[in-house]
Amino acid sequence: MTDATDTAAPASVPTIEPAVHAKLVERIRFFFGDANFRNDQFMQNEAKSNDGYVEISSLLRFNSVKKLTTLPAHVAKAAEEVATVVVSKDGEAIRRKDPLPENYNANDRTICVVGLPTKDVAAKVEEAKEATEVKEVKEVKETEETKVEGEEEKTEKKEKKEKKAPQEYTVNIDAVKAAFGKFGEVALVRMRYNKSDAAKGIAKSALGSCFIEFGSVEIAKAAVEAKETVKVGEAECTYTAMNEWLAANSNKNKKNKGNNKKGGGDDAPSEKKEGVELVIVPIEHESNCVITLSGIPEGSDREAIKAAFADVEGGADVYVDYSRGETDGAVRFKKSFDGIKDVAEKLASGDIKIAEAAVAGAKLLEGEEEEKYWNDAAKAMAERKRKFNDRKGNGGGNRGGKKQRR
Repeated sequence: MTDATDTAAPASVPTIEPAVHAKLVERIRFFFGDANFRNDQFMQNEAKSNDGYVEISSLLRFNSVKKLTTLPAHVAKAAEEVATVVVSKDGEAIRRKDPLPENYNANDRTICVVGLPTKDVAAKVEEAKEATEVKEVKEVKETEETKVEGEEEKTEKKEKKEKKAPQEYTVNIDAVKAAFGKFGEVALVRMRYNKSDAAKGIAKSALGSCFIEFGSVEIAKAAVEAKETVKVGEAECTYTAMNEWLAANSNKNKKNKGNNKKGGGDDAPSEKKEGVELVIVPIEHESNCVITLSGIPEGSDREAIKAAFADVEGGADVYVDYSRGETDGAVRFKKSFDGIKDVAEKLASGDIKIAEAAVAGAKLLEGEEEEKYWNDAAKAMAERKRKFNDRKGNGGGNRGGKKQRR
């Protein structure tokens, strides 16, 4: 960006299809909107170092933008139609018109929608496979032996179909936005998936629900007060306020945990022992080697997060600090390297994905933030060890007195 004066982009803009232009307008509105920008560490970092501007060349690296156009002029022209942003004089950068609101509670703007239509992923694959097999059978004369094998294979397929097959949505985010747009601006849609587990052969599967964050608290309240079903595709969907949904699920989880506890014996939870000191042993570490993650995709696990760093320097030895079902976590490298900040930025921009989905935000910890992280990690490790020893009832400590390591 050569000039930060706020005026229109250059007048001469190559022709672009109206539908593509409209999609670019929607993308700019989304990227710079409160819901996304507040969690997008990559865009925030660039804006902080560039008088509030994000270079259009950076936006063109985003997958959803570069599939629409490779020309900066197209993006600048689209940004002119977004009331909440400003285009630089040279047409090479965009900034938010207003700063992020100080008191922003996403839950107050969000609803949980259930009943979204899904279909079997396996069924679709099997249908295509069976169609190919029928064609091949016409070209090859079957013997009695191949007929028997064919029947056995069909039986196996039937048994597989009887198991709960992975699901996929038959509607996309745009369809959800269109359906709920009648209440007002839809700022963000997060489609929900189950918790996959590659080790156990559990595939990613659509849950038939999503979270919708509206443009304002007032819109969300109006939607909840309407208390009506909304048709998305061919399905009639219902919804509840996010805070109500969280409270209901919290109570459900507490009840399930209570049912799983055994009464008495060694398995009964022990009370905290008075006078037992919490011994916190510092964790050996280097500086600038922790990246925190927020908005981790639904269904992620440690294996999926670690897999995202397979092609990153030091990724083979990365430690994943994450508990299944949580939305936040961190990854710890054994040592820092020159491109570690770029890795954090790629995570934030969606260039690096976890379980085929982008995180809401990523940040390389530095200075006091990093020290706080390591102190909290050491304390958490000490508390887990003390809890383990209490449950064992033998007061055992560190084996061999070894220093804690990552």
